Amino acid sequence: MSYGFTFCAFRFSLYTIHELGLREKGNSYTINLKIRMELIMIEKINVLLLAGGKSKISMRKFTGKENKALIEIGPRRKPMILYIIEALKKSKYTDKIIVAGPEEIQKLVKDLVCLTISDGQTIPDTLKSGILSLKKEPLILISTCDAPLITEKHIDCFIKECYGFPGFDIYYPIINKEVYQQSFPSSDLRRVYANLVEGTFTGGNILLINPRIITDFADTINDFIYFRKHPLKMARLLGARITAKYLRKYLSIQDLEKKVPELLGGYKGKAILSPPEIALDIDKPRHLKALWHNY
Repeated sequence: MSYGFTFCAFRFSLYTIHELGLREKGNSYTINLKIRMELIMIEKINVLLLAGGKSKISMRKFTGKENKALIEIGPRRKPMILYIIEALKKSKYTDKIIVAGPEEIQKLVKDLVCLTISDGQTIPDTLKSGILSLKKEPLILISTCDAPLITEKHIDCFIKECYGFPGFDIYYPIINKEVYQQSFPSSDLRRVYANLVEGTFTGGNILLINPRIITDFADTINDFIYFRKHPLKMARLLGARITAKYLRKYLSIQDLEKKVPELLGGYKGKAILSPPEIALDIDKPRHLKALWHNY
């Protein structure tokens, strides 16, 4: 298990300074306790970056690239995967990065990350291979490589929010439809949404998870990955009661969170409101064109 000692030491020193200052000023123990909670030492998170996804036929014809990670974007025409690696390396909450992908990608990034491994035939196969060296970690961050607008600021925001809800085993980003559309109004960047009691939401491209879930519930994870862009089919995986609530438009985030331990043998899940950049991924030529023209 690896710890961010420098970051933790800084936080501990900051706590000590504040505590002394408060004592000198005679403030209450309540304030001291609050600062202790806010400045508690935080363990850095190791990352599994999935880079094996092949481009759809239309995207392959448009870009000439078989693998999404190698599609070049931005003024410097840089492969997409390099943007997310840069963001992960700059994040104050992340540590080692493992990239799972084909040989061409491994050669491209081997000097930028801790470890590269071959991707599997399916996403679950890749996940199981990728976590072999991470099984003892309490949580790891899993990211796709096709969300090039994610920066360290967005990663830090997500992880910090997760730390605000300790005790869960899987943290999933959700993005409010209105917030997403304000940031990305182009119809070419539209997303699939789920209508819930609290609002309308889409999912994101990073995930904080206890790696033992991947080992213990590979088939369930596979089902959710396969249907991740089909809210009704996802609801059906969760059972008749959840499906009925979804169709009648009174399914809540809390309903979904309560269902997670039933599906995952007691492991608990938490939905985290997240920045819109975490939701934007590049799957089709129209996505790429919109990105070129507007961002």
